[in-house]
This record gives sequence, structure tokens and C-alpha cells, in this order.
Amino acid sequence: DRLRSTAIHMGGVISPFNAWLIMRGAATLPVRMRAHEQGALAVAHYLEQHPKVKQVVYPGLPSHPQHDLAQRQMDNYSGMLTFQVEDGPAAARLFSQKLQVIHYAVSLGHHRSLMCYLPTDDLLRTSFHLSGEQERSYRAFAGDGIFRFSVGLEDADDLTADLDQVLHLLP
Repeated sequence: DRLRSTAIHMGGVISPFNAWLIMRGAATLPVRMRAHEQGALAVAHYLEQHPKVKQVVYPGLPSHPQHDLAQRQMDNYSGMLTFQVEDGPAAARLFSQKLQVIHYAVSLGHHRSLMCYLPTDDLLRTSFHLSGEQERSYRAFAGDGIFRFSVGLEDADDLTADLDQVLHLLP
């Protein structure tokens, strides 16, 4: 009965090869997470200073509204950040066409840097289903949409140069 309950709630047994892959990856996880954080912090600082960027949300930045809490609770701020520009849909088209180092894709936690645009109306229609004060609060935060950026293990200077060559094309 216990095995059946565990299998129902947690899934079946993974293959020995998948278990080995997980163990192999876990050995370098702390090193990779430090690299994700260092890259994300450098990118977040760059984006925060860029005149075409309206907002950057990253707990490692002092400008984050809960930065003090993050400092107390987190050993690593991770590689995930969010940012916003004036015309998100137009920027999304440019990013998807012009990025060379960063991959324009929907995913996160990869060794490669991945970025995508999340339009607010689409999210509210398909995922969040917010209404009333919750919807107003989300729209106040996200505007028409936000970019989700999962910073990978590439050199931070390469990432900021890739972002810069697209951001300078924005009106």
C-alpha cells in the first residue's frame, strides 16, 4: 500500500541512467548556481542602468522591494530575472530575430541563457485568471507584459553585449 501511494503521488521509479545523470549533475550544482547568480547580477545591473529598460526585478538588486528579506533568506539569488521595456511586443520581435548568444525560448534553468516575452493579456487569459484587485495589481506591476530571462553560464559581458545590440534598436 505504501509503495502504491508513493508511486501515485511521486511517480514510478526512474531508470538507473537517469538516476546517474541526476547524481552527476548534483555534483556540480553549487558551482553552476554561483555562475548563474553572478551572471544574472551583472545582467540585472546592466539592464537597470539602460535607458530603454523601464524596470528590472531581481532580488539581488538593492532596488528590489524585498531585497533586505532576500538577503536574510537566500544564499543565492539565482539566475532568474524579469525586465520590462516601453513597447514589449515590438521588443520581443526584435529580440527573437536579433539575439545571437541568448536564445529566445520558453524555458528556464538551462545552462544556456533563455529569454521570452510574457504578454499580460495572454497570461491573464490562459494561466492566471485574475480579477478585481489582483488583476489591477498584476497589471500595475507588469504593464502590457514582461520579459523573463533565465541567465545561463555564458560570460556576462557576452550577454550584455547581446542585449545591448538589440536594445539600441528600440525607439
